[in-house]
Amino acid sequence: MFGKIFAPVNTESSASYAEGKDMYLVAMRRLLLVYLLFFAGNIWSAGNKPFTGSVVVFNTVCAKCHEAECSGRLSFDKDFEASAGHILRHYAEASGDKELQKELFAILNYMKEKCAYYPMSFPIPVHRIWNSGLLDRMVTARKKNYFIPVGSFTPGSYGLELLLAKEAKITVHLVSDTFDLVIEDCYESSGKRIVIPFTIEEPGKYYLRIYPRQPVRMVRLTIHDNNDKESPVQKQGIFIDE
Repeated sequence: MFGKIFAPVNTESSASYAEGKDMYLVAMRRLLLVYLLFFAGNIWSAGNKPFTGSVVVFNTVCAKCHEAECSGRLSFDKDFEASAGHILRHYAEASGDKELQKELFAILNYMKEKCAYYPMSFPIPVHRIWNSGLLDRMVTARKKNYFIPVGSFTPGSYGLELLLAKEAKITVHLVSDTFDLVIEDCYESSGKRIVIPFTIEEPGKYYLRIYPRQPVRMVRLTIHDNNDKESPVQKQGIFIDE
C-alpha cells in the first residue's frame, strides 16, 4: 500500500501529481483514524474501569454504620471536600488516593439515595459455587475482608461452606438487601473448613460479608439449597444437614 502511495509520480502531469497527493492524504487520514480509535478506546477503559475494589472497601468498612443511617435522602449532607476527612478518619488507607476517596463518596451517596448496596456486576455462579479466582476480585487487599453478592433466595433451609487457605477464625455476616442480618457470628475453621446452616425467612437478594481475625484467603465458597434434593452439591455430600 505504501509503495503505491510513495511511488514517484510524473511531475510533468499535474493530474497524476494531484492523484498521488490525494492517495497520500487518504492513507494518512485512515492511519490517523485507526490511531484515534485505538488510543481513545484505551483511555475510555482506563477512565471508566469498574471500581469493585472501592465497593468492597465501602461495604466492609463503612456500610456497617451507614446501613443504620440510611434515610433515602437525595444525597449526603456534605460535599466531597467536606466529607474527605470523615472518609480518611475511618479508612486511612485512602490517604493520598483522591480517586478512591471520590469513589467511596459516590458509593455513600448511592446508599443514601437508594437505601441499597452499590451494584456489583458479578453473575451468580452455577450451583452457587465461587472459586478463588472470582473471590479474589471481591476482597480488600490488606485485611482480606470479603463482600460477596450471593444472589436471590426464597424462604427455606440452606447451608454455607467456606474453604480457607489455612485455619482461621472469621466473623460472618449474611445480610439482606434491606440490611437485615441472617447470620452474624464468629466461627473457627476445622480442616480449613467452616460449615454454617441458615434459614431464610424473607425472600430477596443477599450478601455475604467476611471478616477474618487474621488475613486469610478464601479458596472456595459454596451455598447449598437444602430444599433441593437433586442439587449436585447435595449429592456430593458437602453439607451436613442439621
